[in-house]
Amino acid sequence: MLFSLSSAQNVTKKVGSGRGYFITGWSTLDVTKLNDRLTSHGYPEFSNSFISIGGGGHVFIKNKLVIGGQGHTLIGSEKMSGSLKSTISAGYGVFDIGYIVYSRKDLNIYPLLGFGGGGLALKIAEDSSPAFDDILANPKRSVELNCGGFVLNLSLGIDYFVKMGEDEEGVGGLVFGLQGGYMLAPITHDWKIDENDVNGGPEIGFGGPYVKVMIGGGGRSK
Repeated sequence: MLFSLSSAQNVTKKVGSGRGYFITGWSTLDVTKLNDRLTSHGYPEFSNSFISIGGGGHVFIKNKLVIGGQGHTLIGSEKMSGSLKSTISAGYGVFDIGYIVYSRKDLNIYPLLGFGGGGLALKIAEDSSPAFDDILANPKRSVELNCGGFVLNLSLGIDYFVKMGEDEEGVGGLVFGLQGGYMLAPITHDWKIDENDVNGGPEIGFGGPYVKVMIGGGGRSK
């Protein structure tokens, strides 16, 4: 997610500076209660660790106030139980607001508060290649359960700007950074299947610590 110098300057002409990132790293979700239910029915447990892939962008208003957003897909593991394959995945998106607490040359450090929504999906399916007629005779070969809720994201961002070019209006370049924090889910909804409620589902701790790397580009006005 790299900005050209001209587009970076268009974004930052009135706000000070702006940056867009590709973000990847490690995240956790508390799936302990889900694992308890799975193992009681003979399915293997899932790990609490997920690979996170996503992106985001922020503008720095007067090089102090931080406003933007980010979205992430959390990729979990696949497990086999006989001929059944179970997979788990999640995702969330948040609107961010923060403030630069330390700035020195091209280094910025800023806490962020993000709020938005997230969801988790559990899929159980036959790991086979059936014939078309077999599917028509027995279409119930997989099931996907979903749950979600409101999320809060508390994080600390650190990024470093590498200047690649400039003109009379501003400077454009690359950005490298780190983001670490903790995600909370104070409000969660019931499990669903095909938009229908599923009663008695386990609670999901849709939150936990994470560490991510940010790579992108941006610019700042002079």
